[in-house]
Amino acid sequence: MSTIGRFGRYVGSLRPPIRITISSPTDNDYQELKSDSVLSRSPCSQRSSFDDSSFLPSPVSRTVSNDFSSEASDLVWVKLKIRNRTVFGYAYPRIIPRSAWGWPKRAYIQRQRRCTRRQCLTFVGIVILLAIFTPIFVTQQLKTWRENKARRGWGYGVPRVSGLDEWGWPLWEKTFQHLQHNYGGIKELVPKNENVPEYPPLGDEVEGAAEPTYSKPFASPVPVEFKPYPDYSSSEYRENHEGEYVPCRSFIEGEVLMASDPPSKVYAGIPWRKADAVIGSAELVGLDDTVCWERDSLLAPYGFGDNTTLPLHEDWKNATTIDFTGVNWGNLQTECVDRNKARYNPSPTNAGSIPIWTPPVGNSKRDLDSKPENSTEVSKYKSRTAVVLRAYDGFKFTPEDIINLRRLITELSLLSGGEYQVHVIIDVKDFEIPIWADEKTYQGIINKVVPEEFRGIVELTNEPMMAASYWSAPWHDSYWSLFMPLQLFSRRHPEYDYIWQWEMDMRLIGHHYHFLEGLGQWAKKQPRKELWERNARHYIPSVHGTWEEFSAWVSSLYPEANSTVWGPVLPANVTAIDPPQPPVATPEEDNYEWGVGEEADLITLLPMFNPIGGTWNLANDCKVYEEKDNTPRRAAIVTASRLSKGLLWRMHEENSKRQHSCASEMWPATAAFHHGLKAVYAPHPMWFEKDWQSMSTVDYIFNGGTKGSSNPESVFGINEHNFSGLTWFYNSRWARMLYRRWLGYEENGGGREWEAEHGNMCLNSVVLHPVKSVTPANEH
Repeated sequence: MSTIGRFGRYVGSLRPPIRITISSPTDNDYQELKSDSVLSRSPCSQRSSFDDSSFLPSPVSRTVSNDFSSEASDLVWVKLKIRNRTVFGYAYPRIIPRSAWGWPKRAYIQRQRRCTRRQCLTFVGIVILLAIFTPIFVTQQLKTWRENKARRGWGYGVPRVSGLDEWGWPLWEKTFQHLQHNYGGIKELVPKNENVPEYPPLGDEVEGAAEPTYSKPFASPVPVEFKPYPDYSSSEYRENHEGEYVPCRSFIEGEVLMASDPPSKVYAGIPWRKADAVIGSAELVGLDDTVCWERDSLLAPYGFGDNTTLPLHEDWKNATTIDFTGVNWGNLQTECVDRNKARYNPSPTNAGSIPIWTPPVGNSKRDLDSKPENSTEVSKYKSRTAVVLRAYDGFKFTPEDIINLRRLITELSLLSGGEYQVHVIIDVKDFEIPIWADEKTYQGIINKVVPEEFRGIVELTNEPMMAASYWSAPWHDSYWSLFMPLQLFSRRHPEYDYIWQWEMDMRLIGHHYHFLEGLGQWAKKQPRKELWERNARHYIPSVHGTWEEFSAWVSSLYPEANSTVWGPVLPANVTAIDPPQPPVATPEEDNYEWGVGEEADLITLLPMFNPIGGTWNLANDCKVYEEKDNTPRRAAIVTASRLSKGLLWRMHEENSKRQHSCASEMWPATAAFHHGLKAVYAPHPMWFEKDWQSMSTVDYIFNGGTKGSSNPESVFGINEHNFSGLTWFYNSRWARMLYRRWLGYEENGGGREWEAEHGNMCLNSVVLHPVKSVTPANEH
């Protein structure tokens, strides 16, 4: 800005309004400037005598008036005093107005230097040192990182992580070795009682001893019938059960399915050196561990090996050709139940009376015949169970998925005379589709997503439907509120006493009826005393001994009176809904009798642990409770479980009327915990991929929490990587590999040449999860 412009801005702020005429400095002004003491104090020595006036403004004459008054009576002559200012050797003029009464006492204060010479030199020196030594330091760090990169795992430096070596690699991945006999074939079968398991160690084995050998020749493999169903025609069964068993129509035209002649076959014996289950026990939950299952004998009746139905692998092609065209599995199940309706309780007469495309809004006015009955009451009517699989509208049904569904329906529903019934719930992700508007829209989605033979067993759901039914609940999506559709399904289908929440990526190598009935019968035998304490722990037979010894050990951990769960455990200001009343006031007065013979309201496939204070990432996701993060709760990872109608009714009431909710893997166990219902962890057999060497390591990892339970410092949470090499967990990588190997793919060996020598792989009854997308595209 020019000198005149600066001065004009200054004049505009003066009051009262005046007019100022500015002219160029006179000779007297120059002489005054030469003698100014300020110039003599200039830091620049060459400027000590003022001989150069070239910096002064050129002659100019201008009149400047402000905008506030057009008439000015006062005229003030102002002289401009130009003072020299030097910063780092550069000089520029500064204009200071002089009033009619003389110069101000402190017309100008010289600005301090921005930095001294010493400061500048210090700064430059630091920059030079950084430029020299930074590359040296970075190079050294990169060299150290490269040296340790191969040794450091993802958990390096992470606190409170069990099962990792000093470099952060899981012990099961870098230290433990693969078991060699997990994949035995049908050409090396031996009786169960003659087998020497490779793992767990028996205790009397000598380290480094020679590999045991089987002294007898292996028997010729011949599949035999496997009959898990009760003898429906026996007098004993008919005395204790209402109605008469009637065989159901087969999926093969003109044939019927007889429980006494099931289509699947099994092999007697197990492969030599086959490892035993490390966690859980087949014998404990009623599974037959003296037989093994091979793919052809188990799957062939459902299209496995048919080149037109399942072109997955060349080895699967055989002479079996089954035409499933025109098969309607929904009609087959409905007709089967009609044939056997005399066996089941006829009281829920409104089953299916509400169209399934009509969303239930608010609280149903329907009579609450879905309230739990007295579970100890003896009834000759056979209870019915729904097995509900969950999928979404983008799910692609592979040929292997189709075979799995066919086998589920046949083994559970058609051969049992309707004791079980299989349903599929599809979650529609596109909220713009009004699936509840009319039957045409509803059925159009099903036809688009589901193979034709299964369209009769499908129901649809979506998040807006859940929001309409549970408008005040904090969540409605399938991740946080997975059980909302199941709660509404139970209210639409009161004919089911129990519902198994199943998954599309679960695979059972074995017989479904045999497996589910075994879990249910075992849970029914469990007493309620110290049940929640046993539920929190993995049962490891080689460490804990028999189940009775395990139960006694758990009891010894709680010597104090009233230190175990007995009845409902309620949050603040919450009342239980029709809670079962304990027969005695304290658990010490009970002799492990309460609960024996009572059906379980909840059966889970992993322990129900206390997540408070732990590292599980969903531990604090219980909403609208007053105690917030301190709300008493339990969790069971993996949502596959059996829920009673009474538990689902209470969960519905909590969601709809009280707005209470927890994350999906906490919700059923927490609701049962609050309302005093019977919940049981069923210790089904789980196998390990690798040799974990010491069984004390297994116990330390999987029961590493408080008092040996699966609580805060345990395997659930940051230590879940230890499940990767097991047959059952949501992140198990071995489950899919094992299933593919069983189907004949090359996974850690196997394949056509291996099977020519050892025979097709044969496994004990085992449930695997997760198993996704078993198609040729996934073959490595």
